[in-house]
Amino acid sequence: MAMVKLNWLHNRVKGGCVTFGVPHAKGEVKDSNNIFIEQNSQVVTSQNKSIAYWEDGSVKWTSVSAVLNENEVTVKMGNVKADEPMSVTENDSSIAVDNGVFKAVFHKKGHILMETDAISLGLKAVKTLFSTEGDVTIKKNVPYLGEASECIIEDVGAVKTVVCVKGTHKAGDSFLRFIVRFTIYKNSNKIGIMHTFIYDGDAAVDFIGGVGVWVKCKMSGSSLNRRVKIAGDYGVLHEPLQMLTTWHPRLSGEYYKAQLRSECLDESAIVDDKNNSVGAEVIENLTLWDSYKYTQVTADSFTVKKRTAHEECTYINAGFGKRAKGMLYAGGENGGVGIAMRHFYEKAPSAIHADKLSSDFAELTAWIHPLEAEALDMRHYDTISHDQTYYEGFPHVGSDPYGIGVTNEFSVFLYDQTPSDEKIMQDSEAVARPAVLVCDGETYKNTAVLGVFSLPDRSTPLKAWLEEELDKAVDFYINEVEQRHWYGLFDFGDVMHTYDDERHSWKYDMGGYAWQNTELVPTLWLWYAFLRSGRGDVFDLAEAMSRHAADVDVYHIGDKKGLGSRHNVIHWGDSCKEARIAMAGHHRALYYIMGGDARLGDVFSDVCDADAATLKTDPLGAFYKKEDMTLPTHARIGPDWSTYCSNWYTEWERNKNTKYRDKIITGIKDLEKAPLQMLSGPDFEYDPETGHLGYIGENTTGGVHLMICMGGPQTWMELTNVLEDNALREMMVKFGEFYYLPAEEKREKSSGLKRPHAFVYPYMAAGMVSFAAKETNSEKLSYKVWQALIHSLAGKDKTEGFNCKSVKYFNNESLREIPHISTNFAAQWCLNTIVALELTKDFMLNTKEDYKWEEWVR
Repeated sequence: MAMVKLNWLHNRVKGGCVTFGVPHAKGEVKDSNNIFIEQNSQVVTSQNKSIAYWEDGSVKWTSVSAVLNENEVTVKMGNVKADEPMSVTENDSSIAVDNGVFKAVFHKKGHILMETDAISLGLKAVKTLFSTEGDVTIKKNVPYLGEASECIIEDVGAVKTVVCVKGTHKAGDSFLRFIVRFTIYKNSNKIGIMHTFIYDGDAAVDFIGGVGVWVKCKMSGSSLNRRVKIAGDYGVLHEPLQMLTTWHPRLSGEYYKAQLRSECLDESAIVDDKNNSVGAEVIENLTLWDSYKYTQVTADSFTVKKRTAHEECTYINAGFGKRAKGMLYAGGENGGVGIAMRHFYEKAPSAIHADKLSSDFAELTAWIHPLEAEALDMRHYDTISHDQTYYEGFPHVGSDPYGIGVTNEFSVFLYDQTPSDEKIMQDSEAVARPAVLVCDGETYKNTAVLGVFSLPDRSTPLKAWLEEELDKAVDFYINEVEQRHWYGLFDFGDVMHTYDDERHSWKYDMGGYAWQNTELVPTLWLWYAFLRSGRGDVFDLAEAMSRHAADVDVYHIGDKKGLGSRHNVIHWGDSCKEARIAMAGHHRALYYIMGGDARLGDVFSDVCDADAATLKTDPLGAFYKKEDMTLPTHARIGPDWSTYCSNWYTEWERNKNTKYRDKIITGIKDLEKAPLQMLSGPDFEYDPETGHLGYIGENTTGGVHLMICMGGPQTWMELTNVLEDNALREMMVKFGEFYYLPAEEKREKSSGLKRPHAFVYPYMAAGMVSFAAKETNSEKLSYKVWQALIHSLAGKDKTEGFNCKSVKYFNNESLREIPHISTNFAAQWCLNTIVALELTKDFMLNTKEDYKWEEWVR
């Protein structure tokens, strides 16, 4: 194996406890334990495991966990003596993990999921119910506590231990299932928490009033020496529970200054300006602040409120700001606990509450959605479908949140002394902007672990122009997230579908033109954009999209498990429930770069049998009569079967499960038998049990472009490198050679079976045609690829490309917009351009003017 170098993502924290993925070319690595890492020419203890394999059994990706400094990391081949694993013991009721700093006990049953000597931890949720009596609306908040039903060790080694706890929130009945992973690194005071909840209520009545993580922590010493620290925009709000600055008796200001330096005071040694001892009655008369509410109200506003211990008293304002760092510390004379939330403002409203600070045990709650905010309403936005007017799926309303999920990240810090303000800001930043180790683009490309993509090349005027347009496109969307405030628990990470230049806004309220929900794979575009550039801001955009789409847009339980919801005003609102939205390929890059992200691993397991869900949710059920069918459901070559290929390929490479490889091969053989092979259909009957496709003639209910614009080509290109048979490769070449043919030649070559007008959107086919050009060494096909790509963006009547213009808008003096933009076009043009730049690089001419406009490229 060649030496692999990794560097820290430039816009993130550098160093610390980290898990990352190392890619390997086929045949290079037989055992992940035969690699080691170095920093500053010194071997660093690591915990390695294989998380993907090539078809020959060699390792494709290694997950590495280590505690590192800020310098470059080098991965080398060789045997290094393994360190002893962390101490982990298990019995019938619990799992105990000792990391050298604390011992954590995880309970297999009950409301307390985890406890140490200093804390106990669990989950809570609130169901909000509304009823009316005449003109009176009655709101009822029903509290639920998380109750574990399963607790397992997922990973253990010399560097870290991961424990997964599953269960549901209970209050007689059940509400909101959960999957929570705890990560504990050796000799670290931090407990990492990845929290997923899955909605399992009745959308008509079961509103989410609140959901969060609670921590009960021991408090020690006098209230004079107890304090809270709250991370704001730029610094820390630090307040003792009782502040020793008085009107009478007069005290030296040094006492108060000492408190704010986090020094502990001896009550018995406090004297007034006349050197008289201050009695207990004076201390008792100091206001005792017992509760704090630290709330990110919107993405642009947070507040801090506090109250005494008396529930009949009001909260007072204690501070405000724009974007909080999302961390609160509460402690006493012997240290305390900090709890921090990632994406505190991006997923607002969110909050951290601290209560009972003056008692023996304080209670901290990190609210993913806080009680003080409006309850989350899971209902649809209308009572009818807008399938004809606004591009929604079917004539019926199909909105259904049952089974969708949300994942959030927390960290709990156990401090044995009061942390400095600088430490609070550092730890909050490490949660908000966690460290990420990545390879350079050349390593990802040359190992061929994530498909076909190009590296930036500006060596000719044409290539320089293409790179500029690619940069402008991704920069536009990075800016749009902030400019349009695409924030919120269910929305953050997604982008909108189609722009409305008359309103200078996106069509957020127009059915299928609103949220994108992975339509036309902007996920793949953004991940390829990152792989080739290494840009941290692109990684942020792609990561947020994968996190959102993998959870919110996908069904994780129920009859629709493994399917997702098509683009809509509400993420789960469209009546089309299809596998393509939930495709594993959307998120493979994030999974592997992060060293085998456990939550995405869950999602990949959820979707690997997504085809079975089509027995009840046939993607073409509205177009064919059940009684006329031979096989039990339908699958289009793309996006249905192509998505199954992605799901199966991911399961095969992760777990060596050849059952799913064989299902891919079965489908390929069935396509070989069809009259026009991959050009056939693309509608087929399908049997999820066997993986067989049944040819039913030349029927195109959704258009041939759907075969190639939902990630199919990217999956198939990877598969050609791991399947022994060349059948798939040969069918892809035939498809690519056919797509740009003139209409009459299409009719002739298909013996009249194909309708030429079905082959629309030439730019979407550029990847497949580029593949054919590469395989057949065809300069002619390459020329057509660049005709299609250049003139779809900047050809006849198209001179603006991805250029922005500024307009005055109702909340923005200088709004940056691209009036003609749609995410469908941006994602597919950029993705196909990135692929074509690699596959046709040997045939490209020097300038865009060398490629003439023709009518067919419209």
